[in-house]
Amino acid sequence: MSIMFRNKSVRKASKEKETPAYGHRTVKYIELYGTVAALGAGLSSYIINYDIPDGHGAELFALGIEPDFAPGPPAVSNLLETEIFFDNKGTGIRFLTNHLGLNALPYGDRGSRQDIRLLDYPMRRGNLTPKFSDAMALQVRITARAAGAIVSTVRARAKVLLYEDADAVGYFGVPQSQMPTIPGGVQQAIPNVLFADYVNAFVSAGKAQWEDAYTKALKEYEQVQLTHLGVLPDANSDEAKVFDLREKWEAPEYEPYWKILTGFNALPFGDDDDYRETQKLPSVVAAHVYTNTTMKVQVKDLAVASTISAQLLGSYRRTR
Repeated sequence: MSIMFRNKSVRKASKEKETPAYGHRTVKYIELYGTVAALGAGLSSYIINYDIPDGHGAELFALGIEPDFAPGPPAVSNLLETEIFFDNKGTGIRFLTNHLGLNALPYGDRGSRQDIRLLDYPMRRGNLTPKFSDAMALQVRITARAAGAIVSTVRARAKVLLYEDADAVGYFGVPQSQMPTIPGGVQQAIPNVLFADYVNAFVSAGKAQWEDAYTKALKEYEQVQLTHLGVLPDANSDEAKVFDLREKWEAPEYEPYWKILTGFNALPFGDDDDYRETQKLPSVVAAHVYTNTTMKVQVKDLAVASTISAQLLGSYRRTR
């Protein structure tokens, strides 16, 4: 028995020696934190504004938000969305982050039922984590709802890896100065990036018919693939599906589609208080490429008007 344990330890040690010189021992892991104590209705503010140090590229691979909250009654949360920025420029990667069941970026602390949002697996060539180079500002911007001001503290945390040139070449094949130009990077000539968008508080007509809750028009050189979909329904919500207008393709196919009844929601939003994470779509659905079309999330109510919000996650790329 003792020989078996000794052999296992020898094998483990030999694997550790195989780690390349440019490996994880020289990559630096940091956590970023930020707070915003108050914010006027409809206004925006950077909650994280980090200047990347000289000689390093950066990879943002996880992001979490703790929204404002006043328990009431009635309970109030006036944070609307969170977007990733760089050098005061938006990336279009946007998440609903309201405390009332709509936080797509769980903070991941002891009070959260969900882990912090993983944007993509880090340290992998071809991944879609947002990437930056030195002298850039890595920024996270929050925006308040137009209907009300934020009057209690919003908190943010981000997980970031810093790469020197040797690290960047070893993992991504380019020096750190070119990290923004590779997949996931924030300055690509032909983008291949994360896709994150949402619809907030769509109100249906109350006719038990399919309606477009979310639409996105795509040119022939644009491609989107959806990997995750989360929905927050209400008591009058019934079904949901994704739809490609040009190809007349839908998923799921046929009744009963995704049931989104309150208490029996097949597409959990993935909020801090949810018991399940945002729904990962089946591979046959995630493999569908929306291009030269209108991509839709369609919903149906129970013949009574309902209010539905949804968070979409996936990838976006252009061919020219």
